[in-house]
Formats: sequence, C-alpha cells, structure tokens
Amino acid sequence: MSLKAVYCQDKAIGALQVAFAAGKLAHAYIFAGPDGVGRFLTARQWAKVLLCHNRIESKGPRPTLETPGASLFVDSCGKCPSCEVFEGDGHPDFKHVYKELLPFTREGKNKKPPVQLPKPVIDEFLIEKVASRPVMSDCAVYVVSEAEKLNNSSQNALLKVLEEPPKHCYIILLCSRLENFLPTTLSRCQIVRFGPVDQERIAARLMEMEIGPKEATYWARFSEGSIGSAIAWAQLQLEGQSCFEIKTELVRRISELRLTDCVEFAVWIVAAVKQISDPWMASVSDTSKKDITRRVQKGLIRMIIAALSDAMRLKIAEGGGPECVIVNSDQMPQISKLAAGFSATQLADRIEKAYENIHWVDANVNEKLLFEELLLNFAGSAMITA
Repeated sequence: MSLKAVYCQDKAIGALQVAFAAGKLAHAYIFAGPDGVGRFLTARQWAKVLLCHNRIESKGPRPTLETPGASLFVDSCGKCPSCEVFEGDGHPDFKHVYKELLPFTREGKNKKPPVQLPKPVIDEFLIEKVASRPVMSDCAVYVVSEAEKLNNSSQNALLKVLEEPPKHCYIILLCSRLENFLPTTLSRCQIVRFGPVDQERIAARLMEMEIGPKEATYWARFSEGSIGSAIAWAQLQLEGQSCFEIKTELVRRISELRLTDCVEFAVWIVAAVKQISDPWMASVSDTSKKDITRRVQKGLIRMIIAALSDAMRLKIAEGGGPECVIVNSDQMPQISKLAAGFSATQLADRIEKAYENIHWVDANVNEKLLFEELLLNFAGSAMITA
C-alpha cells in the first residue's frame, strides 16, 4: 500500500506534503480526529515515505486554501529494501508504541494492559529509544496510539523529547481527544486534523466489498464518519449471525421491550457481546481482549442510542420539524413503534442515560448489571407496561 491509497483524508495528507516540499516538517505531530478515520493508516504510510530510500514524486492535487502549493505528491517507491521490509512489518526504524506493550516492560511482566497508557511503556519504548541512531534509513519514526490516554506524568516525561527530539527522529501522537493533552504538550507538537468520512463514500466503499446496500447504508450512518469502524463491523465473520443480523434483532427487541423482559434481554446482550468480541479479538494483534470487549459493549449501546435517536427525529419530523436521516432505515416499523410510545423529551432523556452507561463501560461496571440498568431505565416508563 502507498500514501496515495489512503482514503478520504486529502486535507491532512496535503498539509504533510506542503511541509515536506517546503523542508519544514515538524519532528513532533499530533494526528487528531475520531477513531477509525485513517489516522494510524496515514501515520504508517507517511512513515513509509520518510523511511523510503527512493521516494517518487508525482503531480499532486490542485492547491487550495487549506493546502497551498500542494502541486507535487511525494510517496514511497514500494520497491526499495526499506519499503519491502516495512511491508513485512519488520522495519527497525518504525516503532509503534501502544499500551498493550506493558507486559514487555521491566516492571510490567504478567500485568494486564490498563485503561490508560502507562508511563513505563513511554519510558522504555520511546524516551529511552529516541537517541539511538537509525538502522536502515536516514530517520526513525515513532507512532503512539491512543495518546489521549497518556496521563499527566507520562506527558511531562515526554516534554523534553517533544521539545528537542533528535534530528533523525519523528514522533506522531494519535489522539481522539485533544482536550486530554496538557497545554505544554500541545505547544510542542504540530497538529494535523483528520475529519469524518462522508457517509455516502463509506457506503460506496462497503458495497465495493460486496456488502448489501441496506447493510452498507446502516453501517455508514452508524459509524458517524469512521470508515474503519464501519468496515470492522460489516466485515466481521461470526458463527451463525452477522453483526447486522444481531443489530436487527437488538432493535426489534428494544422496540418491543416490556419491564418483565429486561433481565432476559440483558442476558441476550451479554451473549451477543461475547459472540462479537471473540472473533474480533482473533482478527487483531495489538489490542487487549478487555479493550475489544469494551468496544463491542459501547457499540451495542450505541445501536440502542441510534434507534432511540431515530425515533426522536421521527417524532420531531411528525411535529413539523425538518426531514431527517434515519440510521435504521431498514427497520422503519420498529422505529415508528418507538416513536409512538414516547414523547421527544422522554426519548432524549433515555438517550442521555444511555450515554451515561457508555461511561460505565470504561469504569468496569459489571457487564450484566450495566445492561440490566440500561434496559430497566428504558422500560421504566408508564407508557410501557409489563
């Protein structure tokens, strides 16, 4: 793969190209944007360019206000020894730093990866390594995933390196929440912003991958511009049911929920989490099982939120509001049933409560209790009878 193949992040890549052409590349970058929009892919392919022995130049996009002078596009050759080793995931000058490396630190043996990005990982896999000379290329590139999870201690430890990195070293922090960074960290890095991908382009990409139109439309709208998330959910191979079939069953159950069904429904959701998270875990190598489980738990809660939000939009539209885009357009009878059972205010209250439950996921609240509480709160309306 090459940098030019990165999907729908022309503005971010253009900013890097302009800096490269002007000889003004920063040695510390923050790639900021939502998860799944291509930040890591861009960082990886940009690193491949920087490490390449025989970069190629081609005609770039027409200059714009955001990317003035972007008339040339530099990319990796894909053929030199550096590119060949890079594609084999063995380049000695490309370092991917992530919290799951904790068990490989001096003090982290037998420890499970925590929610935050621990300081020993930053110390041993970045700070202690940056002074080392490159082995194969003219520079070394360090990419730190989930940098928003760096605590203050880790950020303070990084300040010296970010302020005065070795000339042969480039550091890229991948971040989904800039507000989690200290001002001192932000001031030492060049920020490159990554935006959400257009829903129609996501749907088109999914259909190119032989995903059906209804399913592709759902994942494109559900992912809120995260093409990585849409592809992950749509492509995941499960035994028995697909993720889309689980979503369909989830929305049907939530539209028919009664108070007496809540405990059984919670058990079903817990089983669905396991059904999805096990094969998801098998498909990735640099993410802990606990993080995958949290991702699936949040995803199923977001499916409930999407259904409630659809019902609220439908309710507002019925009252003379603007036309709306429905995420669950494949299940309009169920969405209409939800809209008929609640007022717009009641739906908004339940959406707010569901977002609180997403925060509970990160707080490690017992899974079954979390979903029981969510469903009991949903079904606790006088408009839904046992």
